[in-house]
Amino acid sequence: MKKTMRTRSRSDDDDSRKEEEEEEETFSFNTTNGRRRRRRELLASSFAGFISVLSLSSSSSSSYAFPDVDFTKQSQSTFLLGPLKVTSLRLRTLREDIARGDVKLGSEEATARLRNATLDCTSARPALEAYANVRDVCTLSIVSKSVSKKYSDDAARRRAAERKEATVQAYAALEAVLKDANASEEQINAAFDSVGACVREFAESVLEAFAFEDAAEAAKREEFPELFR
Repeated sequence: MKKTMRTRSRSDDDDSRKEEEEEEETFSFNTTNGRRRRRRELLASSFAGFISVLSLSSSSSSSYAFPDVDFTKQSQSTFLLGPLKVTSLRLRTLREDIARGDVKLGSEEATARLRNATLDCTSARPALEAYANVRDVCTLSIVSKSVSKKYSDDAARRRAAERKEATVQAYAALEAVLKDANASEEQINAAFDSVGACVREFAESVLEAFAFEDAAEAAKREEFPELFR
């Protein structure tokens, strides 16, 4: 009789544990679904907020009006113009530091700062030297390859390639000037001016690849005043 009672007690305990496990699984499932649902709701509300901000911006300024917004083109163009903006800003800072005497001509700092500004187009940073032996690590080349298939005609594609090569050559000329401790102020200014002009021309080709409507192109230009002025 006692053995029967113990057996029945164990059976009851097993049933109880199974019920608890099922409840835990159900709770976990519901909690996970609840979290996923809340995450979807947050994303949806965030996207709706973004659209609202864009709509307000469009109504407040005709230059930011996007009647038919292609968000893929918007994000891709911003992504590819971003490195050129970084280059432009870093070159301007380097030029100012050299003019103040904070960076000396012929110094390792001048060369390193130019390499950072050109995003590995004068030489590869130490961390990329081994990789640079088998691949082109120049950011201009990466951007150029990314947009090369977007052009509607070969002339635009060739023009972009030529502008990219001209920019790389301008980088090299500037590097030679910065390595010369006796370079004159006129040489320094001319080299920086040449690089700036080349970067802006290449940026024009990158923008051309996306074939924006007039309003969207105007807005993109205002988004990158360092490149389109």
